[in-house]
Amino acid sequence: MQRTDPREFAPLNPIPQSLTPEGYISLLHPKDSLGGPAILTRLPDGGVKSWTYYKETLLDQLPTFLDSPSFVSLNRFWGKRENRNLAAVNALFVDLDYRTTIAWRGKAPDEVQAAYSAHVTARGLPQPSIVLYTGRGVAAIWLVQELTWTIKKRWRAALQALIELSLPFGADPACNDESRVFRIPGSINEKSGKRVRIADGTLQRYSYDTLEDQIYQACGRPTRAELLTRKEVRKKRSPRTGAAMPRGLTQAQRFRQIMDDLEIFRNFFGGMVPVGRRNTWLHFYATCLTYIPDAGDIEAQIINKAAIATPGLKPNDVRATVRQAVDKASRPTSHCVWKDGRYSYRGSTIAEKLEISPQLARDLGLRQVIPVEERKHRKAVAERARRAAQGAATRDEYLADNNASRTKPWLALGIGRTKYYELKKAGSLPELATA
Repeated sequence: MQRTDPREFAPLNPIPQSLTPEGYISLLHPKDSLGGPAILTRLPDGGVKSWTYYKETLLDQLPTFLDSPSFVSLNRFWGKRENRNLAAVNALFVDLDYRTTIAWRGKAPDEVQAAYSAHVTARGLPQPSIVLYTGRGVAAIWLVQELTWTIKKRWRAALQALIELSLPFGADPACNDESRVFRIPGSINEKSGKRVRIADGTLQRYSYDTLEDQIYQACGRPTRAELLTRKEVRKKRSPRTGAAMPRGLTQAQRFRQIMDDLEIFRNFFGGMVPVGRRNTWLHFYATCLTYIPDAGDIEAQIINKAAIATPGLKPNDVRATVRQAVDKASRPTSHCVWKDGRYSYRGSTIAEKLEISPQLARDLGLRQVIPVEERKHRKAVAERARRAAQGAATRDEYLADNNASRTKPWLALGIGRTKYYELKKAGSLPELATA
């Protein structure tokens, strides 16, 4: 039978091969993009140096980098090339170190590239925008429409899936972060002495959402839309029961519940917070007021509450709490708590500061101000209730029906273990004689 040469699947496109280094940089990082690409070059003494460029400045400096081993980032940054400075996601990519694989070791790069092209085509992926021969391997780059840094969590997951899909060709698992750099076409790979060149590619930019779904489908995973649909189905099918913790609360709703818990705690001690916890309690109470839009006169409320709940506090301490709360409440709100400038606390942190034990939180029926142990306990109770509602057996019931490995009833019947399970499956187990 005649075998098909994988190179027949490779797109015959001479245009990428004629792309100059300047054209490559312009394609990779167009003008008016967010942030700037970073250049890394190896110095003669073995050290490295990095720069981040904006606009077309890099094109003016590019010829100076082609005389030494030089690299350019595939994504863009604000300032130093670090993951935390990511400005925009620009591409998905894999670095194919095919020489490390048994199947492709010693093969020519064009043969590896042709086979990889057939590999991605057979799995429903578009061809890479750019294919580089790096001097020792092959790099495949899929350019995507520019997206801000907020997409990076999804981007990392999609990149990991793409790497897994490319492992048969020696995809480098370490090539998986935002600040990754690839060699610049026209530069020399100092390890092999070969010049880096563009071998192939569509030169197109792809929709990130579409490409992400194609990658997951190629890996046999659900698309993002399918995951959201499943999530909605689970919500409708499995309503929460028992003492489940409140979910999906706004900050205002959550802090209203915290305020209610603080009042329950105060009333448990006869209306006055115990000495040693009064200043802390008043601070948390004032913090709750800063999150409530219709709180009214915050200053008067704090002063009145201090007189009732925390008598004996120094006037200076009360005034400091008031000034702090008034200042925080005056700031604009946003969806990011840490950007508002307000104080924000977990319920477990408040419980720890006020020395509220798991048992006390349970006895008082607190909803938010509860220790970590109590939160885990309630979650476990809710999960058991959910499983019971769906017909799951309790542990005692399960062990009662599945304790054969301990009691070994086949010995009492005088048969072997395998025979016992055969008869049990057939429903023909003999009954044991009872005294």
